[in-house]
Amino acid sequence: MKTHTISLLCAVSLLAACAAPATITTSNEQQDACNAAELKGQFGEAELACVKALQSAEQAGASADILSQRQYNLGRVKRLQGKNAEAEQLYRQALATEETAQPRSDARVGRRMVELASALAAQGKWQEGTGYLERVLPLLPKLSPASRTYSAEVLRQYARQLQGGPQAALGARFEAVAASLQ
Repeated sequence: MKTHTISLLCAVSLLAACAAPATITTSNEQQDACNAAELKGQFGEAELACVKALQSAEQAGASADILSQRQYNLGRVKRLQGKNAEAEQLYRQALATEETAQPRSDARVGRRMVELASALAAQGKWQEGTGYLERVLPLLPKLSPASRTYSAEVLRQYARQLQGGPQAALGARFEAVAASLQ
């Protein structure tokens, strides 16, 4: 009886090993494929690879910073495809994940807020996006030069939208901050 049980356990173990569980290495390879396809402008292919990279990271029990990056990358590909509602949801997930990461990266939190504001603007959700831009202002100096340049573009877009309305003063502040980032 013991031999039968041991044989059964060995067989189950071998089958489980053949299932090829997701690993961080697999997720990284899929993310590399996503990035390569994105650089070639093959956004459909990039989306599929990014979805797989995120799923593999989740299955592998990846850390919060890796999950946040995978969510953010998939959101970026969705935004490039004009799928702004899907991008919004992914940016929200990435922001929530990043805000709970240890250690927390203010630069990454800031970038996710700017991207979320951009996705909201693309859907005409200016008021909601304004709140994220107000929250990101103190974090902007911590962003990379490329991220600061992009942030300045988003701030200017919001400044134009707010001109002449009840939030014109906030629009002027966004414009001034955008100018200081250049």
